[in-house]
Amino acid sequence: MKPHPHHRNLLLFDLFDREKGIVHFTTTRAGGVSNGTFSSFNMGNFSDDDPLKIRENHTILARMFFMDIREFIIPHQTHGTRVLTVDKPFLKLDQPSAIEALYGVDATITREKGIFLCATTADCVPIILYDRKNEVVAAIHAGWRGTVGRIVEKTLTEMERQYGSSPREMIAGIGPAISQDHYEVGDEVASLFHRNGFDLSDRAVFYRENPTSGTHLDLKEINRRELVRLGVPEGAIEKSDYCTFDKQELFFSARRQSVHSGRMLTGIMMSR
Repeated sequence: MKPHPHHRNLLLFDLFDREKGIVHFTTTRAGGVSNGTFSSFNMGNFSDDDPLKIRENHTILARMFFMDIREFIIPHQTHGTRVLTVDKPFLKLDQPSAIEALYGVDATITREKGIFLCATTADCVPIILYDRKNEVVAAIHAGWRGTVGRIVEKTLTEMERQYGSSPREMIAGIGPAISQDHYEVGDEVASLFHRNGFDLSDRAVFYRENPTSGTHLDLKEINRRELVRLGVPEGAIEKSDYCTFDKQELFFSARRQSVHSGRMLTGIMMSR
């Protein structure tokens, strides 16, 4: 990933930056109005930050793209696996109905142009997809619960069902998230991955420092392998090296900052 050429507090995937008609971004901590542990560009609608400051941060982001924040689809994520299709009927909903429809949604897909699909994260894995052939985009929030529930597979299945998308025609971006060294989980989480058919035999995705320690998972790599398993070409996947826990000057981290953490936003849009 690289800084945006005009907005240095945003990051871009090299793979997506080369695509005509695609606009995308990942926010960092810099450039906003929030204070304290939320300093300063907090995108988290459902964090404990001042709602007025979150609204101003959203306004700042929207103005970077000469847009209104209402053109950014930001679900109320609940670490589930529900995929929402953002279509013309959805875009005609009034605001209360749209807010209700976005509750409990952790992935969105659309072929509508001129709107950003967004995923909100602070350690979890943001993933964006673009089906070049059918012109469909997706934004996914994949924490451990979403990953073990195969949210990536469910999103690709919905893209195929709705729009005839094929993974072979897609490019994928896996954004900043907590690294394996800093992400230790209990045995019950590791057991869920095993029971759901994930191959954790490789130290690159799963290791234990000693018999009494927890398990270290690499959520970015697990999701990358899911994309490959499902048919996305390896060369069409870009995985960020950034660790949200390590890079505290760049990113919020729920694990580093506890519950008083801001959130980053990753978005993708097809231009009109």
